[in-house]
Amino acid sequence: MKHSIYAFIVIFLLISCTQKIPTANDNTSEVFFTDFSGEKIKLENSSEYQYVQTISWEENLDGDPLFAYRFTTTNNEIPEGFCTDENGWIYHYLPGADESIPLCASYEKSIWTDKKSLEITFESVNGELAYIISEVELKYLLDNEASDVISTGFFNFRIIGTRLTTMNGSVAGRTIGRGITFTINEKLTDIFVEGLYADHFMYRLNIISEADSSLVQAGEWMNTLDCEDIRKVEMNSELGNALEPNEDGELTELEAYIVTRSGFEDIDNPAKMNFKVQDGFYPNTLIYNGILQSNHQCTNNSFALGEYHFVTYLDEALSAEPQHTYVNDMIHYATAPWIDKNGNYVMIGSDDLEFFLNCGYSGEYVVNNPANNYYGIVIDELTGVNYYSSINYIDYRLDNEPWDCEEFPAGEYTITDDDGTEWLRIPYESEAARHPVLRGLSYGEHTFTARVVDSQIEPDATPSNYTFNVVAPVPKEEKEGILILCDTPFNQLMAPEELLDSLYSIDGFFAGYNGVIDKLSRRELRETVWNSALHFSKDVFSATDLQNYKLIVYYSDIPHEANCNFASEYDVMNLYLQQGGNIILSGGKNIAIKVQIDCINYGFPILENYFGIPLDINSIQYPTFEDYQATFFDLAFFDNAISNNVYADDINLLLPSFNFLVNNVEALGPVSYFNNIDPSCEVLYGFGCRVPEVGTLFEEWDDVDDEDVFPSLNQFNMYNNKPIALRKITENNSCYIFGFPLSYMEVEDVNNMMLQILNELGM
Repeated sequence: MKHSIYAFIVIFLLISCTQKIPTANDNTSEVFFTDFSGEKIKLENSSEYQYVQTISWEENLDGDPLFAYRFTTTNNEIPEGFCTDENGWIYHYLPGADESIPLCASYEKSIWTDKKSLEITFESVNGELAYIISEVELKYLLDNEASDVISTGFFNFRIIGTRLTTMNGSVAGRTIGRGITFTINEKLTDIFVEGLYADHFMYRLNIISEADSSLVQAGEWMNTLDCEDIRKVEMNSELGNALEPNEDGELTELEAYIVTRSGFEDIDNPAKMNFKVQDGFYPNTLIYNGILQSNHQCTNNSFALGEYHFVTYLDEALSAEPQHTYVNDMIHYATAPWIDKNGNYVMIGSDDLEFFLNCGYSGEYVVNNPANNYYGIVIDELTGVNYYSSINYIDYRLDNEPWDCEEFPAGEYTITDDDGTEWLRIPYESEAARHPVLRGLSYGEHTFTARVVDSQIEPDATPSNYTFNVVAPVPKEEKEGILILCDTPFNQLMAPEELLDSLYSIDGFFAGYNGVIDKLSRRELRETVWNSALHFSKDVFSATDLQNYKLIVYYSDIPHEANCNFASEYDVMNLYLQQGGNIILSGGKNIAIKVQIDCINYGFPILENYFGIPLDINSIQYPTFEDYQATFFDLAFFDNAISNNVYADDINLLLPSFNFLVNNVEALGPVSYFNNIDPSCEVLYGFGCRVPEVGTLFEEWDDVDDEDVFPSLNQFNMYNNKPIALRKITENNSCYIFGFPLSYMEVEDVNNMMLQILNELGM
C-alpha cells in the first residue's frame, strides 16, 4: 500500500553498520545478525524527526554466498518502493540492469544479493510513525543451494514494553491493603508507532517466597479487555476480586505483558512487581473545618452564608475566594461558624442559609490543607502509614439519617451497614462528595457525619462528626439587657481584674439599672474555646452570644498599650449592629494606636460607619510633643471629661486612683481625642486639660512647651476641649465611643452618664 506521507531510503552497504543493539543470534552460527537497531534523528527547526533502522549480518561460510531477506512491519504493510515475490522476499536489480525501468516491471531482478546490511529511514508526521520494521528474515544461497530461514526475532521489545504501577505510585517491596487499582501501561521510548500501542494487557497474580522470590503458586492469566479501562485493573471486595492477605514468608507478585494492536504478545518480557498484602487498614476521614479529628489537625475550608451569617471582609490568608452574594450592592462573603461561649460551633439561621463543607481524608493534601499541593496518599488511621489505597466513595449522614443530597437521591444511593445504620454513599470523584452543601437547616443542633471508603471498599471505622447549632436571629425589638465585653489583659497595676469587674456591674457603673447584665472575657474565651483557624486569628466573640442584648459595653482599659482588639471583632460587631444593636466602647490611647490603625490596615469601616470617625490616621490623635507621646510619665494632661451639655455633668478623673502612676502625677496621659468627625455624630465630652491649682503638684503654667506632665498655656489651648467622647445615633443603632478609660474615672460620674444613656435607649 502506498504511503506518500512517509518517506524512506534504502541503502545497501558493503560493510555492516556499527552495532547499537545486539541481536539474539549466536555469532557462532553460519550466518548471524550483528545489528538490528533504531536511531531517532531530530529535524532542524521542526518538531518532527526521522527514525533510522539498521539491520546487518555476517557469515562464517566457505565461499561467496548470496543473501535474500524479507521483513515484517508493525502494521503488516511493505513501504512504498519495495518489490517482492509471492513469498515476500525483496527483489534487487541484477548487476548491469537498466534501473530506469521500475523494479517490479523489470526482468533483470533477483531476490539474491551479496550485500550484508540495509538501512531504512522513516519520517514522522505530527510526531508519530505509521509503522516500522518489526522483524527481518534472512536466507543464503551457496553452491546453488538455499539455506533455512534465519529470523532476527521481534523488534518491538526494543522500543516498547510493559510498565507497572498503581494510582499512588509503585508498590514494589511495599505493604498494601486488600484493595488497589493497578495501572498497566506501555513502556514507551520517545518513538511513537501506532501499531505498537496496547490493544490490551494480560496479567496474573502469583504467590512467591519472600526469602528468594521463588514461585510458590502461579496465578491464572486474565485479560484487561474485561476492565473498564484496559490500563487499569481494579481489585476490591465490591468487584469480588480483593487481594488476599499474604501468609508469613510469602509475597504477592503481579505479572503483566502487553498485547499490541499489531498482534504482538510480549509474553517473554513481562513486567513484574511484588508486594505484601495485609489486612486491617482503613482510612481517616477529615471534614476540613479546622477542628482536630482522630489526632489529625486540618485547615478550615468550610463556610456558611446566609442573611445573618456573613462577613464583608475577605481575609488575605484565604487562598481562594469563598462563596458570596450581593445585598444592596454590598458583597457578603461566606465565613466559618462562630464558636459561642460554651464552645459550640454556631451560626445564625435564615431561610437562605447554606453551609458549604469540604470533606476528604488524611494524606489528601500537604499538612491536610486543601489550599496546598494535592498528595492523594491514603494514610491508615491507626498506624499513620501509606497503604497505597485510593478513596472510592464517601458516606454521609445528617442528624442520624442518610443525608438528603439533590444530586444523589438517598433512596438510590443509600447503603446499609451490618448493624442497620444507613448512609448516603457518593462516588468520591463527584463534586457533591468532596463539597457537600447543607441547605434548609432548621434551628437547633445538627450533626453531619462523614466517612471515606477506600479502594478495599473499607469505610473509615471512626467517622468524623461535625456538630453545630443553627440559632434563630433575634430582631432589634426583642433584644434586651446589657452584655459587658472585657478586652483588658490581666494587669494588676493598670487594670485590677476584680476592681474592673465590680465597676462594670450593677454595683458600679450600672447601679440603678434593673435589667440583665452579663459579662464575657475575651481573654478567657481565647484560652478556652477559641479556634484561631476559623477566623484568621481575629474574631473571638460569637455573633450568637451578642445578638440577644440591646447594649454591648466593650472596654479595653489599659489605655497606653496597643492591646484593644475591637477592630479584630469587626465581623461579629458588624453583624450585631446590622441587627439593630447598640455599643459603648471604652478605651484610651489604644483606640488611636490599635483600633484605628487596624481599621485602616484591614479596611474595616466600623468606626466610620457606626461612630462617625473617618478612616484616616489623623482622625484619632493623642497628646504629643516632638518625638514624645502621652504616657503615664509624659504629657499627662487629662484630668476630666467636659460635658458638652448632652449629658448633665462632667466626668472627673478618679483621684486617688488604683493606679499609683496616676497618683504620682495627678493626671492621665494616654487618652485619645477625635478630629474631622462626621457631622452626623455628636460630641459628648471634651478633653479636660489640667489647669494650675494651688496646693497640687501643678501650681503654675510651664514656661515652654515640653514633654513633662505639666502643660504650658499653649499646650492647654492646643488640647483643651478637643472631642474625647462621641455619640452617633441612627434609626437602627446608637453607638458611643470614649477616648478615655471609664474605669479610671469617678464611679458616680460614670454611673450618672450610663443611666442617661440607658434611658435614651429605652432600657
